[in-house]
Amino acid sequence: MEQPLHPKPTVAIAHGTEPGSMVCEALDAIVAEPRVRSTDRIVLKPNYVEPIMPDTGTTTDPRVIDAVVEWLQSRIGATDITIAESTWERERTERAFHMVGLPAIAERRGVKLLNLYDDERVEVEIPGALSLERVLLSKTVLEADCLISMPKLKCHCMAYVTLGIKNLMGAVFPNKALMHHQLHARLRDLATVLRTKLTIIDGIIGSERHETSGSPVETNVIIAGADPVATDAVGALVMRIDPTRVEHLRLCSEAGLGEHRPDHITVLGEPVERVCKPYQQPYGFR
Repeated sequence: MEQPLHPKPTVAIAHGTEPGSMVCEALDAIVAEPRVRSTDRIVLKPNYVEPIMPDTGTTTDPRVIDAVVEWLQSRIGATDITIAESTWERERTERAFHMVGLPAIAERRGVKLLNLYDDERVEVEIPGALSLERVLLSKTVLEADCLISMPKLKCHCMAYVTLGIKNLMGAVFPNKALMHHQLHARLRDLATVLRTKLTIIDGIIGSERHETSGSPVETNVIIAGADPVATDAVGALVMRIDPTRVEHLRLCSEAGLGEHRPDHITVLGEPVERVCKPYQQPYGFR
């Protein structure tokens, strides 16, 4: 008997200038509510690789984080929400948090803000790893019932793109640099143990060429999906990057973690062709 075809994963693109309404529009389009329970331990993992303002295209806009927290509390009734992140150093992480106003957001919304340098670490063995057989990870991120990756829309000098999957590197301790050896394979391995329920990409202002020293590109999109690979693939398309050329997306797809082929993904909301921008690609990937 012929087996039924698997439905295509859906990824939503919201376009505009109001992060709050755009977040709701994108999450509603993919019908995100059933994927999160009110009793879940929810961890939001934004991207604060350095204490740099979001309008550079480098870090997650706090308005997007605030909007996601509001959506989780008002739509889901969530009561256990943690915003968790780490840069390369504990003190840099604290500076990044205060620079964008995360302590004030956490206090106003009644959620936790966690510098992952203060978190317990758990050694994890990764079965079937291509390269990363064992790794120390943040306990809070690892044990979350609902992990939501909230990256910035940007290029990367080594990974080609740094989106939801690459954003998971923030949970690795203490030596994050170990990920840079066989980076694509190790990102795939990491994604097998840190399974995100949702990926919400802040593409209000993205970054071309480089992850911390690139040029800002005003793109005015929020991209959301439950399939982490497909969501990253759509993010790449919005930067006019072919996701089939992004090695870690291909490896994740081959591992059954999601779909990276554009013709196997259903895009809801704004069409890619209407919102995409010609991001300058990183050196070595042009």
